[in-house]
Amino acid sequence: MEVGDDWFTISLIPTTLDLTTLGIKRSGAPVNLEVDVIAKYVERLLGADAKENEK
Repeated sequence: MEVGDDWFTISLIPTTLDLTTLGIKRSGAPVNLEVDVIAKYVERLLGADAKENEK
């Protein structure tokens, strides 16, 4: 994944492309993003780990 100041890239599995409108969206099209609860925990854990590594 790549991230910029006002953009990012993602990878989608075929099922997601088939069962959602993401398969027909074009670059720059608005989308609704929801974060997975597990991703929030991973982010929190990685953030804590990064702080420990700074010491």
